[in-house]
Formats: sequence, structure tokens, C-alpha cells
Amino acid sequence: MSYSGPTASYAYKVLREYLYGTGGKGERVKQIFLLGPSHVKGFEGVEVSAAGAFETPFGPLTVDTGIIAKVKAALEQAGVPVSYAAKATDEREHSIEMQIPFVSHVLYFPPAGQSPKAAAVKIVPMVVGWSDAAMEERISVALQPYLEDEASVFIYSSDFCHWGSRFAYTYHYEPKTFPVIGDAIIAMDRKAIDLLENLDKKAWYAYFKATENTICGRHPISVGLQYWSREDNRSDTQVTFLHYSQSNRCESVRDSSVSYASAIITKG
Repeated sequence: MSYSGPTASYAYKVLREYLYGTGGKGERVKQIFLLGPSHVKGFEGVEVSAAGAFETPFGPLTVDTGIIAKVKAALEQAGVPVSYAAKATDEREHSIEMQIPFVSHVLYFPPAGQSPKAAAVKIVPMVVGWSDAAMEERISVALQPYLEDEASVFIYSSDFCHWGSRFAYTYHYEPKTFPVIGDAIIAMDRKAIDLLENLDKKAWYAYFKATENTICGRHPISVGLQYWSREDNRSDTQVTFLHYSQSNRCESVRDSSVSYASAIITKG
């Protein structure tokens, strides 16, 4: 959190302004979807939370169990392997846990003169396991009613490149252009950022085939990209990156670093 938190805060500042903006669409928000990757175990498809609430230092966040059940049914109908997460998995998965304090702070601490939204806005936590492009498309179809609903906000949890021997990843991106490892990592991450901002789904998948960049949330992000990049969505969908940082600047294979980026996705 000490590394990723400052970068994430750029996006949560925008979310706070959106939710509490007077007369805006944010007033209609009733649920926040949280899509993260699995770090606890390997599985295919999706696991949805079976919890009734997530405890936070600021107060509980209620899980929308009704929407969870509907999403699970829609995923099953779409042919996506889906199950409820075991309590131990829910408690150990940090991709969701890392977002919870930010969401809680936004909902419990409004701008001066406004009321908290913690009682009115519920969360919908989901973990996306292994998936290929075809499955990610099916997941996006199952989520489409909510992606198109102004009552829903989607948060996609991910770090960017995990580089170094301890991550079993020491790929040197375009070494002739970027002979310094630290520069190459930044350039490789920037390429992924550019592809998302341009909604270039085909190049996004080709990029991972070529680089195998260790962006842990590539599958949840790809679910979003499948929806954003559709022909009828492209013209009014905008992905804007706000901030990028690293835990360390690598100079040799003995070094390691994790990259972080925050972005907002707007439609309409």
C-alpha cells in the first residue's frame, strides 16, 4: 500500500468527485463492482464473493448479494466457469482487499456538507482467474447490463510490471532502443497504457503474447476492454491514465521492481 497507494489515490480522487458531484450521474450510483486477479490459487473463470459484508477501519461495506446471484447466473448462462469463493480465499485475496480501504474512505467521508454514501452504495467483489480472449468476451457480455447501468461503477484492480528474478521475469523490452533496464520497463508499461487508451484490443492481446508482461490484473482489465472496444462503444468511451510509479528503478537482473498505474474510464 505504501507504494501503490499514492498512485491509486489519483483515481479515487476522481471517483469521490464523481459520487458527490451535485446534479451529476454519480448521484445514481448504487453499486461498485470490484474485479481483481487471483493471487491465492489457480482456477478458470470467475469466483464471486459469498460474503455479506467486508469490514474496514471506517465501517462495513455491504455486499450486494442480490446482484452477486444475478451475475453468477448470467456467467453460468454464458458458459463461464463460476463459483462462490471460499471464505479463506476471500480473506486472503489482496487484489480486492487493496481497494477496500479506498472505497470505504470515499463512501464514509464525504465532502463538507454532504452525507456519507456507505449505507446507499453496495459492493460487488469478483475475482477473475485464468481466461482467454473468448472467455473474457463472454464475461463482458454477462456483465453488460451493469456496465451500461449508470447505477454501477467498475473498479479493475491491478499492478503493472513485476520485474526481477524473484518474480521469474527478467524480459528486456526493445533492448536496442532502451538499453537501460529501468527505461525498458517503463517503455513496456507505457506501451500497455497506450494500447488501453487507444482501445486496441487486438494489439493488447498480441502485446502479452510478445512480452508476457506480468501485469497481474490483465484478465480483469481485458474483460473491460472487450466491452469498451466494441464498435458501438468506442466513440464515447475514453480511457485516461492519471499516474504511473515504480517501487524501485532496476539497473540489473539483481534488482526488482513493481510498477503501478491508475486510470479512469468514462463513457458518454
